[in-house]
Amino acid sequence: MIQLLNKLPFAHHSWFMYIRLLVRHFLDDNCTQKAASLTYTTLLSLVPILTVILVVFSSVPALEEVRGQVQQAIYSNLIPSSGAAISQHMDNFAEKSSNLGIVGVAGVFVTTIMTLITIETAFNQIWRVSERTGGMASIVRYWTMITAAPIILGVAFGASSTISGLSFLNQQVAGYGIDWGIWAKIISFLFTVGGFIAMYWFIPKVKVPLKNAAIAGVVVAILFETLKTVFGTVMTNFTSYEAIYGAFAAIPVFLMWLYLSWNLILLGVEMSYTLTIFDSKEVAVRHPLLSLLDMLNLIYKKYQVGETASEAELRGVLGRKETPKWNLYIDELATNELITRTENDEYTLRTDLNTVSLWQFYKIMPYPLPIKDEMSALNKAEYDPWCVELYRNLERIEGIAKDELDMSLVELFKTAPLRAKESVVRMTAQNADHNSDTDGFNADAKTVVDEHGNSVVVPMGKASFTESNITKAVRLAKKGWHWYGRGKKAVKDAKKGMES
Repeated sequence: MIQLLNKLPFAHHSWFMYIRLLVRHFLDDNCTQKAASLTYTTLLSLVPILTVILVVFSSVPALEEVRGQVQQAIYSNLIPSSGAAISQHMDNFAEKSSNLGIVGVAGVFVTTIMTLITIETAFNQIWRVSERTGGMASIVRYWTMITAAPIILGVAFGASSTISGLSFLNQQVAGYGIDWGIWAKIISFLFTVGGFIAMYWFIPKVKVPLKNAAIAGVVVAILFETLKTVFGTVMTNFTSYEAIYGAFAAIPVFLMWLYLSWNLILLGVEMSYTLTIFDSKEVAVRHPLLSLLDMLNLIYKKYQVGETASEAELRGVLGRKETPKWNLYIDELATNELITRTENDEYTLRTDLNTVSLWQFYKIMPYPLPIKDEMSALNKAEYDPWCVELYRNLERIEGIAKDELDMSLVELFKTAPLRAKESVVRMTAQNADHNSDTDGFNADAKTVVDEHGNSVVVPMGKASFTESNITKAVRLAKKGWHWYGRGKKAVKDAKKGMES
């Protein structure tokens, strides 16, 4: 398949290379499985989320008038035209749940926050971001999302109603006037675009470039509106599924709609992520230690002039194929206390690099030393002098290692005895003699026979205690049961062979 794609006349065009990158990441990140998981999460949390919206509107009397408009806008975007029954049931549930007490409201808010955590986790997995923040900071973020979104929607719909009600805007000039129906659709689409952009820019725990979030938001909003129209048309004209599911026909349709919607949303996350990667230049993949040193070099240079390094700058020193691991590299540098994250989500040195040798850096990182072939690309004038110096040092190390390991395997095996497999048992304190060494109770041990013919357990090569008769009987019984099972299986196989 890859060879066929490479033969296409536009195979090396930037747009086609980006589409391939996007599709590969969408599949590699198991976005379809994430969409299925989020579908059921959304199904269980829709009513609590709508209840939270109603509670927020009820707490702000000025927004009570536009509550119905906001609710209708949510239903029209969340549920296709064929899901009228679903929206009616959800409306009834939400209205009834608005009478909940303090404990019920608290439970609804907790459910909503847990849903947001699930969504955020899926986004962070796509962005390769580990959970670096939490506690009160995350609660504040979730609380802002829960309370601010309904208020913003309410204010926007209130302003829209006020503007459309102005008399001078409703006057006709030469037979022409403002078609508020078209403007309502445009405004609704703009709100959809704004919602997707905010989702892609705000939810991941990483600084997402606003330009990339905006591109992903616009593209997904267009695809979402197209999907909504196509899905509604198909479900309206092809009603054979109603004969199969009967009164429950709305449920599988709604599940399918949620699943397709989440696939689109996750595609947008992948789009904002891959656009960020695609901004990097295409270079050969380097050894991880070299990438780590390059990132640390940038932070060190910034530190010398009293500045910090941003995530975008750190990604800038990596190639396109190295960028997906940038967060892993940052975590490794931070875990080993070489760098630290500042309050404005940038990075600076935490350790004086004068006290860290190159050998110490290699030992604390989970990577082997690069070999000569992996370093050959660095022996160029375009790289920093430290890269060329590192290349020369590693070349000398490889030469020494080659001399020390220059022996045939036959020569090595001549002095190497065969390793015999020894029986291993595990003893417990209940089976041990009271004079035994208790350090061996939970250790793997081998059984040997002493000069008196007794079976002795030897943990870590030292005799610890004598195997009791109970333990020996249990061990022999297990072995006998094992051979009984194998014999029984052999008899069954023989009977089947004779019958056939």
